[in-house]
Amino acid sequence: MKRHVALTVLAFTALCVALSHLRWMPTDNGHLLAIDGRAVDVQGWLADTSNRLRRDCTAVHTLSEQDVLHAQALAAVRAYSPPASRSARLQAARRAGPWILVEVQFDDLLPSVVLMRAVAGRLQIEPQGIWSGQTHPWRAAPLIRSYLARQVPSAPPELLACFEPQLVH
Repeated sequence: MKRHVALTVLAFTALCVALSHLRWMPTDNGHLLAIDGRAVDVQGWLADTSNRLRRDCTAVHTLSEQDVLHAQALAAVRAYSPPASRSARLQAARRAGPWILVEVQFDDLLPSVVLMRAVAGRLQIEPQGIWSGQTHPWRAAPLIRSYLARQVPSAPPELLACFEPQLVH
């Protein structure tokens, strides 16, 4: 067999073997790449990578536990849907202007990401700006960012872009 024919056959065989392990799975949230039956969120990975390269977090500030707004945000979450919300613990809190985005952990509820803003000196939870649950097999950050952006279009894009989940993976 001639060398170029052998290389062509080898390349074609390698491609066919690789493709036999891969397939696209259409789902409600988009497509997942199945590698030997294990779902991988390639679109989420691309969105996350693109977001990290393009975002500007200079206007976003992390709130420490000693910050008054941190305490107000925790109080707002605990008061939102008692009694289950009383066990709320903030894992992360970020602020951009009057907007605050917090990641919350509970004793008996799934982890949540809550969007709120200061109105007349008080923090108010945006009722449509609450995400809760698991994201597997989807990458958490792009899924939650896009959900919150759709639900609360007036939220600052830089605050959502700088969100990096601590609890949900």
